[in-house]
Amino acid sequence: MNQKHIFKKGDFLLMGAVLLFSCFLYALFSFRNSTPAAYAEISVDGETVTTLDLNQDTVLTVTGYQGGTNTVTVSHQAVSVTEASCPDLVCVHTGQIHNTGETIVCLPNRVVVTIVQGTD
Repeated sequence: MNQKHIFKKGDFLLMGAVLLFSCFLYALFSFRNSTPAAYAEISVDGETVTTLDLNQDTVLTVTGYQGGTNTVTVSHQAVSVTEASCPDLVCVHTGQIHNTGETIVCLPNRVVVTIVQGTD
């Protein structure tokens, strides 16, 4: 019975090296993007309208494109869109964000909430 091996020793070494490198890159980017945030920057139609401190619980209604509204809530150092006048409510279903670089987007109202480290 002649049985052929599909993989050779070198193939396993290459797969292991690629897997280790992928894990390293994942850990690096996860660590870099998981820094505690300081502010939530809110923009409408590409222009920043306000910046909210994540250390202060706040509820703010933002008027977006063509009069649409989004209620932005800061609670326990996280931000979320709790109400919106858009039909799909994707921004509301996004939930809370709290890490630097995370965003909530409401396309119909053109409102973007982005977590930033500082305002310097």
